[in-house]
Amino acid sequence: MLDSSDNAPMPGNADSGSSMSAAKWLADFGPYVFIICVGIGLYYIADQISYAAVPGQMGPERWPKIIIGMLIAVCGFEIVRRIAVARRGSAASTQADDTDGGFSQQMEAHPLLVAGASAATVAYLLLLDICGFFVATVLYLGCVMWLGGIRRPIFVSLMSVVLSFAFSFFFMKLIYVALPLGEGPFAKISLVVMTLVGVR
Repeated sequence: MLDSSDNAPMPGNADSGSSMSAAKWLADFGPYVFIICVGIGLYYIADQISYAAVPGQMGPERWPKIIIGMLIAVCGFEIVRRIAVARRGSAASTQADDTDGGFSQQMEAHPLLVAGASAATVAYLLLLDICGFFVATVLYLGCVMWLGGIRRPIFVSLMSVVLSFAFSFFFMKLIYVALPLGEGPFAKISLVVMTLVGVR
């Protein structure tokens, strides 16, 4: 008579549940693949921006393309990292299931944060021409930091403004990028920022 232990699933096989199912792969990698596809489309759109080229200066399409390229690179890195983690072996993760329940739940919510950050990035690119570089960047950085878990409004506001000033100084003063000024009152804010960073 065979012992009941002989019928138990071997660790690491499909019956043990350690192998990642198609649904699990879709949940873990689907958002990143989707963001990469959207980013490629946005990059193509940004590449079609027409402008009068100024010798020695980067065009207004360069900043959106840099942001989109960074977004694609981060998502690609995260896909590679998750594949590497998935292949490390499921034995250790199976033993840690009882003690790492909270961490696992946090990882399950991670794609939602990625989706929120990607939505903020798309909104940022769409608002550049309306709000101008400075205001749009302040809003974007504040949103990303908030999604990243920083829940101190004063700190988030100050860091968003300081970093936006730093970016404005770097791009307009040092490498002479023609950044969007925005429309209406946002253009006035952009002109004030240009004066503060020494461009006007």
